[in-house]
Amino acid sequence: MEQIPRLDILIYAHDGRGLGHVSRSIGIGLALRRLFPELKVLFISGCRLSQELIGAAPLDWLKLPSYATRVTDGKSRGVAGRSLYSDAELGALRAKELQHLVRLYRPRLVLVDHTPQGKHKELVPALAESRAFGTRWVLGVRGVVGEVPQAQSDLGVKLFASHYHALLWYGDSAVLGSSHLELLRRHYGIAPVECGYVVRLAELAEWNNHSVAPAENPAGTIAIPWLGEESLRFLRCLAAALQKIPESHGAWRIFVDSGADADGQRTINELFRGVRNCRIEPPGGNYVPSLLHSKTALVYGGYNSIMDILQVRLPALVVYREMADEEQLIHLQRIVEVTGDQVTMVPEARVTADELMRVMLNNLHKGKAAPYAIDTDGAACTAKYLYRLLS
Repeated sequence: MEQIPRLDILIYAHDGRGLGHVSRSIGIGLALRRLFPELKVLFISGCRLSQELIGAAPLDWLKLPSYATRVTDGKSRGVAGRSLYSDAELGALRAKELQHLVRLYRPRLVLVDHTPQGKHKELVPALAESRAFGTRWVLGVRGVVGEVPQAQSDLGVKLFASHYHALLWYGDSAVLGSSHLELLRRHYGIAPVECGYVVRLAELAEWNNHSVAPAENPAGTIAIPWLGEESLRFLRCLAAALQKIPESHGAWRIFVDSGADADGQRTINELFRGVRNCRIEPPGGNYVPSLLHSKTALVYGGYNSIMDILQVRLPALVVYREMADEEQLIHLQRIVEVTGDQVTMVPEARVTADELMRVMLNNLHKGKAAPYAIDTDGAACTAKYLYRLLS
């Protein structure tokens, strides 16, 4: 039998607490499918929400068993995933799966998000396996890396030096300055390629038709990607704030991922039981149409959510978690400098119901902003760069 052609590009993103790694990778995958439809592209991740992020776009993907994390005192630690394998066990299993997939598809190029070795060294066997057929590996890194041990490890530096061909930076130095680029250059010994921010929502618009407004008139869209230490306290404040906002402004759509804990979902439902002007649902296909037809938005401060806000240019209240690495806070401060009073940032653990109500009411009357002076063409820029590497 004639040998099956090689895969052109494999994109890998480990699943973290939020959707940043996966969203960036999918955005780049969508840009590749749009700009270079002749390429064979496959996305691999353990993120169970990948299909919701891809929507109707023609990007195929494979699901690995998911990692899971829990935040304690502002620090993240691994816990058993939904398959009930431990963090270490999942790392070992995923390592074998990825090694097999690389052997099977023989990709010409692999794009990895965030760390050269993967979250739990799951890419190490695949890196060694790919030597036999000359795969090119490329690492992409978010605008503000943060204090992530895997991203700063000696193993990551050694693997990058021996296997990777390029380093991409998904940020804008006009917004973030040059210090993050310099940090990456010193760490990996190579100058990063500045690509700009990767905005999945912009690429998704090329494939999905979201022109039809939701049946109800949305006042605002609220997105809570995962529940942390202070999230229930925040949700109580949010429920109290929404009760004070007149229903005449319209309904509020709340998209919240309560995780695998059924008790958590019941608690959330109970908190909002008396709030007549809101609707709670899990993340899914209704999120983008709701956001596009809202007057305002409330989101958390992860990369994916911030990119959504930059794309739609709605007045937004952005909630940041006070994590030990301060990645969200550092990034948000720079974004607010560019967006001005269109984006308001508040700490999840210390905001009050009255403060939420005041900002949300004010945002209902602001309207859309003019396009921001931020480079958000990172998906297309990255796709074109990868294509050149293959040529």
